[in-house]
Amino acid sequence: MIRTLALTALAAFAVTAPAQAASVSVPLAGKSQAQVEADVAKAARAVCFRATRSETLALDAYSRCVKETVKVSLDTYATAQAPSNSALAAR
Repeated sequence: MIRTLALTALAAFAVTAPAQAASVSVPLAGKSQAQVEADVAKAARAVCFRATRSETLALDAYSRCVKETVKVSLDTYATAQAPSNSALAAR
């Protein structure tokens, strides 16, 4: 089981400033799906705030960053939680 999930906000959408990625680790051990989603969203807001604060259209960039970061992070978490084909074959 994954105990932490590293979030990375890629500032590929940056318009004026050079892209600088920030990351934060989110502990996930023993948490429900709702708690994981809330913690990931909170971490994404913190990472995206730092990554987009110097943008020309900061509010728009921040909103897009949070939405995409949460989506990618939860997709990564779901993929890691799913049993792999090799684990299924071993059963």
